[in-house]
Amino acid sequence: MKANLNQLSFTDIYSNIDEYFQQDKPKLIKLFEQHIDLQSLIPQSFYNHYHADTGHPRIYKLSSMIAASILKSMLSIADTSLFINILNLSSELRDICGFTTVPNASQFSRFKINFEKDLKTFFDSLVEITEPICNKIDSYLNNILIVDTTGIEAHVNENNPKKFDTLLRQSKVFGKDIPNFNAHSYTCSKMPKVAYANPEIKLSYMNGHYCYALKTSIVTNGLGIIRDIDFLNDETTDITESATASEAKDKYDSKSLIPTLNKFFSKHDFKYKYFLGDAGFDAVDNYKYLYKDKNIIPVIPLRRAPSSPMPGFNENGIPTCPNDINLPMKFDGITREKGRSDRIKWLCPKSKKTIINGKTQYILTCESPCTTSKCGKIYQVPIDNNIRMHTVVPRNSDEWNTLYKKRTIIERTNFMLKYPLALQYTKLNNTESLKSEIILSAITQLIVVLIASDINDTQNILSIKKIIA
Repeated sequence: MKANLNQLSFTDIYSNIDEYFQQDKPKLIKLFEQHIDLQSLIPQSFYNHYHADTGHPRIYKLSSMIAASILKSMLSIADTSLFINILNLSSELRDICGFTTVPNASQFSRFKINFEKDLKTFFDSLVEITEPICNKIDSYLNNILIVDTTGIEAHVNENNPKKFDTLLRQSKVFGKDIPNFNAHSYTCSKMPKVAYANPEIKLSYMNGHYCYALKTSIVTNGLGIIRDIDFLNDETTDITESATASEAKDKYDSKSLIPTLNKFFSKHDFKYKYFLGDAGFDAVDNYKYLYKDKNIIPVIPLRRAPSSPMPGFNENGIPTCPNDINLPMKFDGITREKGRSDRIKWLCPKSKKTIINGKTQYILTCESPCTTSKCGKIYQVPIDNNIRMHTVVPRNSDEWNTLYKKRTIIERTNFMLKYPLALQYTKLNNTESLKSEIILSAITQLIVVLIASDINDTQNILSIKKIIA
């Protein structure tokens, strides 16, 4: 049975866009016209730089260039030339942007290259504007800070699978007589460390595979709304021949957190209760920074469980019953006293806490207690002794598991940036252009947050299509 395959032509693409406007022409236009005033949202410094960069009046307004870039992301169009063709055919899109004539590809390209830092300033101002909205939607989730690292793959020859496949075949021929020869690892070691077209695009282990990408740290709240974007290019995070893929990724994650958050908190005076991060952030310096410097409770799984736990503790840093090492003690809160380090209070697992006549009492059910205390053994562990193991929220507790499940929201945000907003399909290799594309995608998300708030549709805050469709 033959499948009926039809090649998608440009005419089909335009017809779909045109049909979209004909079905609900007013909606997208109304959403922008009624709820978004870009001219008032753009920082004055951006206007100053935009108009100071030339000796004569610009043909296109700044708000028009930004509006076009936002619509390009909303419509999931990665290719600028294709978007220009659609603009030329669609008067409705030109009206939204405020274009009488359409800029050419080089004008869009120069805009992204010349004003990357200004776009970041615009994004930062939108973060401030949307913070009260996020707090109103869900103050608990807005009190959670999440960071993840990802990579936006550049359009360079080294990312072509054919290049790797050619090297892999050569490696197999080279190692066919060598015992235990790993052709894949050998091929990875022979790949160039930087892209020929742009040395700033480096070989990385990102997104589950080796690629040449712009390494990026994404900061969101518990709602999945982007709060910051940071581009790190620290030599200490580069892949070396001595590092495995996972080691290189973990090294990048662990070293990127503090610089990323330092930049974030230098711009925004936001307070958070919890930090959620994957095991790549499992480093003592990160725990100290979060808990001691920023008063944020870290919720980070161990990268590797200790092979030899401390005596009297299990692999999660929880003390165990003296009579049964398989029986963990129960978390009973944090003890805070002036002049003393914060301590985690652990209670005998066979002791029950009750309230009688307004007073806290403990009932011990152990048949062979290890202490004469009526409440059983109580153990208070100073957090300073080992801040990585003695976490404020005990690992594997109900609270820990409930919190950590919320970390996956940032994966949805990363997916949204790369696919619905078309970052994964971009054909750019210039560093500033790539950065601008990422920032513009984040700006698009925050613009949708403003629209969703105005139309009281915050349930779909992470679904651009549901709001504008």
